[in-house]
Amino acid sequence: MKARLALLALAAVVSSAQTPMPRAESAAGFSAISPLVDAAISRHELPGAVVVAGRGDAIVYHRAFGQRAVAPNAEPMTEDTIFDLASLTKVVATTTSVMKLMEEGRIRLNDPVASFIPEFGKYGKSGITIRQLLTHTSGMRPDLELEVEFSGAEEAIRRAIEEVPASPPGERLVYSDINFFLLGDIVRRVSGDRLDRYAKTRVFDPLGMRDTGFLPAAGLAVRSHDVARDRPERRGGSVEGRPT
Repeated sequence: MKARLALLALAAVVSSAQTPMPRAESAAGFSAISPLVDAAISRHELPGAVVVAGRGDAIVYHRAFGQRAVAPNAEPMTEDTIFDLASLTKVVATTTSVMKLMEEGRIRLNDPVASFIPEFGKYGKSGITIRQLLTHTSGMRPDLELEVEFSGAEEAIRRAIEEVPASPPGERLVYSDINFFLLGDIVRRVSGDRLDRYAKTRVFDPLGMRDTGFLPAAGLAVRSHDVARDRPERRGGSVEGRPT
């Protein structure tokens, strides 16, 4: 399994309300959406989609298009389909958990990463801060070597520790998955819980996001888009989400 898939990532369904939100009586003004999505499906750019729009506390447009699975059996898309949200894990779970720890006074944005992961400080990385991980200005390269397969978060962190920065911290903006491997590990070290557990108990559960979590349970997996359900090697590799 490649590095980016070896780490535990979020399978999220954005279901924040305890009761259904009122839906607008008319979809007027949204007539342009359907032909745009249908055209993308006809060009084979995507098998299906769910489009939802809201204003305030009300859902004003919510419609499913196309198919959510194409193999081994075709299945129609439904409004409650769960999607793989991939790197939105970074903002839905990791960043939110980091900021929750900051709110609690347990970390500060300008704290050096090495104050939580002491081994990380070598090779000129001692000055890299949590803020720079969050803003992709740490100087770390985009990812670990994807050609070298390994499994486990511990191994990913060990390899991140051995990285030499591609540029001085704060000098360049380079989107880096390595930054968020490290942030997830900081959440674990500071809170005592893995990122998935911390995000569930301190973020998702308090917000009523009942369908949100890492690796959807069987009852949710049957509603999943085929990235996670028909390709088991992807399970746990990225965020899934359903807008409700």
